[in-house]
Amino acid sequence: MTGNTPPAPLRDPARGTDALEIRPAAEADFGRLAPMNRELIEDEGHRNPMTVPQLKERFRRFVREEGWSVDVFVLGGDIAGFATHRYEPDIAEPSGRRVFLRQFYIARDRRGGGLGRRAFELLIESRFKEGERIFLNVLETNPGGKQFWSRTGFTPYDTTMEYLIRRT
Repeated sequence: MTGNTPPAPLRDPARGTDALEIRPAAEADFGRLAPMNRELIEDEGHRNPMTVPQLKERFRRFVREEGWSVDVFVLGGDIAGFATHRYEPDIAEPSGRRVFLRQFYIARDRRGGGLGRRAFELLIESRFKEGERIFLNVLETNPGGKQFWSRTGFTPYDTTMEYLIRRT
């Protein structure tokens, strides 16, 4: 986090005076985030078969056991999206670590007005330091995600490939 003071909420001109805010997710939020996570899986074209109750439990495990931070983006008093991230070791970085952004989601009915970009800017501004490197994965089945992240300033770094063994 940069400093001890949270950044000022970002105004949302498309929705009047409502401001976009970020806060750590509370366990009480996981019930709202799990269906959003299911939508993210669908939007990405991911093969993950987890149900909403399983995803809710996975959020608990992420936070309690696996060191993930989950932040929610709040607009007009409602959760408009979330981000799941953590620091991971990286010997190529001077600090010895990098940020891995595992999940980033904006509710379907809130997309298209720049909220995703603003939420990402708020995440960076409030959670990370100058010079830190952020990595994320974008599935090939998610061209919209690739476009979004490219417009946000991400550049390709590597390609993960897979091969499914089939025996006849």
